[in-house]
Amino acid sequence: MPMIARRMAVAATLLLLGTACQTTPLDNIWPGCTVCVTPPPATCIPTAVVIDEAISPIVDCNPVRTQHTLVATVLDQFGRPCPGQRVEWILSRYGEAVGDIVASDDQYYPGRIAPLTQAWPGNNGNKIDNQYAVSVTNWGPELLDAGNNYPYLSSNGARLPDITVGPGQSWVTITSTREGVTDLVVYVPGIRDGTKHKVFAKKVWADFDVEFPGSAVNVLPNDSHAFPVRLFRTDGSGIPGQPVEAEILDGPGAVFASSNDRVALLDTNANGVAEFVLKNVSGESGVNRIRLTAQGSFYGETCPRSRIVTKTWQQVRLEISCSFPQGPTAALGKPFPKVIRVANRGDAPAEGVVLEDTPQPGLNIADGTVFPMTLGTLAPGQVVERTVQFLSNAEGTYVNTVRCHDAAGVARAESTCPVEIVAGKLEITKVCDPGRANVGSIVRFVVTVANTGRAPLENVVVVDEYPDGIEAPPERSTTLPVLAPGDRQEVVFTGRAAVPGTYTNTARATADHAPEVSARCTVEVVQCRLEMQIIGPEDIYFGEHANFTLVVTNVGDGAAEGCQVRVTYGGCLGGGFEDFAIGPLAPGEKWTHDWSRIARQLGPCTLTADSSCGASCQIRRDAGLRVTGLTALQLEMVDKALDGSEAGIFRKGEVFIYRLRVENDVGTEGTPDLHITWELPPELEFVSGRALGRELAITGAGRSARSGGFRLGVDEGLDVEIQVRVLSAPASGLVKTNAFVFRTSDGAELASETESTSLKD
Repeated sequence: MPMIARRMAVAATLLLLGTACQTTPLDNIWPGCTVCVTPPPATCIPTAVVIDEAISPIVDCNPVRTQHTLVATVLDQFGRPCPGQRVEWILSRYGEAVGDIVASDDQYYPGRIAPLTQAWPGNNGNKIDNQYAVSVTNWGPELLDAGNNYPYLSSNGARLPDITVGPGQSWVTITSTREGVTDLVVYVPGIRDGTKHKVFAKKVWADFDVEFPGSAVNVLPNDSHAFPVRLFRTDGSGIPGQPVEAEILDGPGAVFASSNDRVALLDTNANGVAEFVLKNVSGESGVNRIRLTAQGSFYGETCPRSRIVTKTWQQVRLEISCSFPQGPTAALGKPFPKVIRVANRGDAPAEGVVLEDTPQPGLNIADGTVFPMTLGTLAPGQVVERTVQFLSNAEGTYVNTVRCHDAAGVARAESTCPVEIVAGKLEITKVCDPGRANVGSIVRFVVTVANTGRAPLENVVVVDEYPDGIEAPPERSTTLPVLAPGDRQEVVFTGRAAVPGTYTNTARATADHAPEVSARCTVEVVQCRLEMQIIGPEDIYFGEHANFTLVVTNVGDGAAEGCQVRVTYGGCLGGGFEDFAIGPLAPGEKWTHDWSRIARQLGPCTLTADSSCGASCQIRRDAGLRVTGLTALQLEMVDKALDGSEAGIFRKGEVFIYRLRVENDVGTEGTPDLHITWELPPELEFVSGRALGRELAITGAGRSARSGGFRLGVDEGLDVEIQVRVLSAPASGLVKTNAFVFRTSDGAELASETESTSLKD
């Protein structure tokens, strides 16, 4: 039958019998089965009983007035735990025997003790007396508090785990108030083999306890530490002559002074103390774990008691470094920072740390910092940084060593950081631009300063010295705040060439911590001389174009640069002026320009050309011109019916005429070749045209028409007419037709006339 089914059946049977669970305060310590029911007898056949030495060895020892729990396991013929088996616990009695039973498994259970049918325990339950008890092996696991065992801690000082009593196991707890030996017999009646139905256990009770030392911390170079182990009785007196063993389990290199080895064995002295002196022989930080074992030899048995303690070795380990944040080079004569870092890389505080820095000759402290410098206490891992300004006025490489130490002089460190002092190098070049200049022109003196050294140059001042013959500006110097290594700057000074000749111009440059440098260039001042000619007509008709040619020649020995000629027109050409840029002219070079101007007024006038190439190249030329022939045209255009009558309004599809009268009525000259054009509105189209009284062709199509060429003498007139057809009428009923008279030679419009006509659909 399955376990659950068996338990339910037994529980039902007990309820029918009227039995009930009994509980006592001890059930809170050893709770036993959670279901207060005794299972029926198992079907397994018990064949052997053993002590569970994983919980308690067969032979063990305890201090007096402590208690100890032993667990027995009943096994079947297959070596499997056998539950529901009667176990008897018997303390052997003889004259020196000590010990009593404190408690046993199932001691308060009221039922029968299998396999004795109808056999009931007495009033004391299953603990018959202090020397005899009866129990039954468990059907299920049972948890016992490990605090009821001794020792209460493992060998490394940790609390022991709770004891689990499993199926087929049972337990008993014993104690003693005085020294001696308890012999225990564990008997299982259900085992028929007399050689296997019992086992023996031995418990030595000794009046001794051990005082182990605590863990400790040493700061190197203090490399030794004593670990005393004291054995004592309950009255506090020491136990002499007891062996104690010490072993270094791990950590940095260390030995015991007594054995010069990692293992040592000592006997306790008259005071019960065995003192082990641990010595760090590696000089390294770290943690040693030391196992201390008091052997506890009593009644022919060893009662070892162990504890693992730790020894932490700490040390102060100073580190120092220095660096130059702006790089391994510094500029001559300019302060630069040096950063010093002191660190405690150890695991103990460094007290009274002192920093020292003594620069080499030529390398000076610039900010007043004084060495040696006290930094105080540096905690483990702490880093202290100090910045000091240095200065040097001599080029070269300086090897600077910094040092630090603690107040005890135990921890020391030093570091070296070289720095190279470099200087800038000032160089100068100069160019005269141009090298050959005209009088009155601007000369550029281009000065280039360069730093070909390895350090910046500061406060670079460039001064230009102007010679006679060159007019100087008010400012003759320039300051550059900084000129970086490899950098070059161009400074331009200008002057005006005043007098012909050859001149040498000198520029000088200075900078902080650099010698003066100079450079010069030569300029030749020359003078240009211009000749100018205006070529054009002497007479021209009114309204016609006058064509002119301007010729400018440089007959001097200097170039004419930035030249401009302004041509001023007389009234016959409409007045005003016009500028021509003739560009630079080298000596002997000629410039020619053609252009035209329309005659605007009758009569004579003058055309004047002025150059502006500088005072030495100024020149003026005049040309005379006379404009003749004033044309005064009058136009009149009217609309008429085909028969010449005044119709007034014309209708769609009707043909009518536009008659145009052209007169040179007040002119003093005959006209040039002329022609007429007509522009019709969209509502009209050209039909035909003719001149009245002379042969003149008029052609056209659509909305335009044109006459042939003709001339008019003084007071002469011309009558022409065109026929047009009405295509449509606009909403307004009114359209406009335009007539124009043009000069044929150049297409200039000389006169125009507009006629409005009324149309209807």
